[in-house]
Amino acid sequence: MPTHPTQDKTKLLVGVGFFAVFALMIAVTWLSMSTLHAINTSMGDLVRNTQSKTDSAYQMRDLIRQRSQVMIELMNTEDDAAQQRELERFVQQSNRYRALEEELRTLRSNPDELAILDRIRVSDERVQMLYDEALATVFVDRGDTPALKKSINEIRLKELVLLNDLNTLVLYERELAGAAVARNQQSYAKVQTTLVWMLTTAFSFSMIIAAMIIARVSVANKRISHLATHDDLTGLHNRRSFERHLKHTLHVAGRSQQAYGLLYIDLDRFKIVNDTCGHHAGDQLLKDLTTAMGKRLRKGDILARVGGDEFAIIAEATSFRDICLLAEELRKLVAEFEFHYAGQVFHVSLSIGVTPIDGNGEGIDVVLAEADSACYVAKETGRNRINITDAQNDNLALYKNSIAGVQSIRNALRDERLTLYFQPVFDISGKLKRMTHCEVLLRIIGEDGRLSSPSTVIPIAEKFNLMADIDRWVFDQVITWLADHHGKYRLPMLMLNLSTRSALDSELNDHILEQLARSDIDASCLAFEIATSALTNNPEQSLHFFSGVRALGSSIVLEDIGTGLSRLNTLKELQADYLKIGESLLNDASEHEVDREILASINRIGHHIGARTIAERVENENILDELREIGVDLAQGYGLRMPAPLKQLVDELDPLQEYDGSNRHAA
Repeated sequence: MPTHPTQDKTKLLVGVGFFAVFALMIAVTWLSMSTLHAINTSMGDLVRNTQSKTDSAYQMRDLIRQRSQVMIELMNTEDDAAQQRELERFVQQSNRYRALEEELRTLRSNPDELAILDRIRVSDERVQMLYDEALATVFVDRGDTPALKKSINEIRLKELVLLNDLNTLVLYERELAGAAVARNQQSYAKVQTTLVWMLTTAFSFSMIIAAMIIARVSVANKRISHLATHDDLTGLHNRRSFERHLKHTLHVAGRSQQAYGLLYIDLDRFKIVNDTCGHHAGDQLLKDLTTAMGKRLRKGDILARVGGDEFAIIAEATSFRDICLLAEELRKLVAEFEFHYAGQVFHVSLSIGVTPIDGNGEGIDVVLAEADSACYVAKETGRNRINITDAQNDNLALYKNSIAGVQSIRNALRDERLTLYFQPVFDISGKLKRMTHCEVLLRIIGEDGRLSSPSTVIPIAEKFNLMADIDRWVFDQVITWLADHHGKYRLPMLMLNLSTRSALDSELNDHILEQLARSDIDASCLAFEIATSALTNNPEQSLHFFSGVRALGSSIVLEDIGTGLSRLNTLKELQADYLKIGESLLNDASEHEVDREILASINRIGHHIGARTIAERVENENILDELREIGVDLAQGYGLRMPAPLKQLVDELDPLQEYDGSNRHAA
């Protein structure tokens, strides 16, 4: 009983304290916001007004200089038409100047500003009178040179006065802004003192209240500590706690007689449950599954949720074989598990990667990478299975090589170990070969400095979505090269290869179109070489990109024509500029009459739709003669010319001035 009054007083004190602190916080917030609002409103109005005035003053200064330049050009030209054009420019600039002056007067101004504006108007009227005299000299006296020079000199002197008045206006606006800032700072300092007093009072009340609830905070801390190391949904260890336990296991594994292993688990077909019944159903499935799996684990095993549908188990047993058996039991358990929700039955499964933890010096990242790679292989090779890290595991070795290839590509991009080559494409329509186009080729410089073809890394780049980065790099480099040589040399058309993924990458497509539109280069110097497979994967996106590129002046080259004859019926819709005939068809055409007729048909189809045809990988003169006989327009290959560094292409180009000179001479 004696404690009740104390409890009541405590509750009352806490309630009053909270109310007082709350009231003070409201007062502080209101005072802060109202003061800041007033200051911001004042400053905003001042900044906008000052900016408008200074912008107008700067534009007026520019117009004064432009009028003066026009007058000089009027004086120096004798052509009547040119004089009339310059006069129209002068009138436009004068009208614009007066409009800006009137705009200045409409803005809010104090008496000092109005006085400066009056001086500006007086100075401008004097300048205008001198301009009228100068114009009369040009058009009435027909260019009295001494009089014009005298008028121009007088105009310059008066314009200096006018410019000085405009500068005075700009400086005065800055002074007004500085004075306003000082006033606002003084107002804010007064409010700040009041705020400090109110905050001090609120802090005192807060300290009293804090002292009374420390006991409850200590209880809450225990709950927070648990949440920091456990998943809120399933109650399992979270990734942070899991990594701490894994680090400890790596430390003790080498000295223990027990065997340790890491199971990395991915839940198959979990997305189906989420998409069908919603995330609430998915959450319930995770809780049911982890409960069932937890019952099967041994004492001392650590089960953690490390991702949305990813789990990991640090298992301990007498042998690693027992750990693998545990993985198999878990796989069977989940494969036989049925999840009932909203009248529906769902089946899921596990893809499990298993790796031993032997404490041989591997770090936590290495062990996790091994288990994750094994899990990935299990998922990629059919799901609902176990994959154990093993030196004889070919699938795992292939995956690791792919990952290493991905890292190698990223390192090459980061270290700028990519370089560009070119292979000439010759016009073979006549008796002589003429280099009119060049295909841009990519080469990779290894860490040892050796040059290699990208043929080994491109499949990896396409699989792991890195081709867009590579193609963006190639495009940007070619744009830079064209910009450096544009206007200096007679440039051939450069053909850039875009992978199927890149051709359908909307972000890369937008980048290419934006750069072509913004750059000063001639877009007709570029052609984009794209495989016909892009047409079937996403014809709408392909056509959108094709039309955008062609609208800017670049060309489209469809490669591997003939390797997918079923796509020939789409050529009439694409409006391709070039058709590149596949190597296999070209080689067979020299030996089989049917293949030769197919080649000739493709060539006729290309010409019929307005496209030129290109034969690639031409190895000898015999093939070249057959191509000429069929009527193929262009050819390239090692038999014609080996690739060379792109930087050497400029050595084979003719300067534009030589062509200009020859043209004038021919005329």
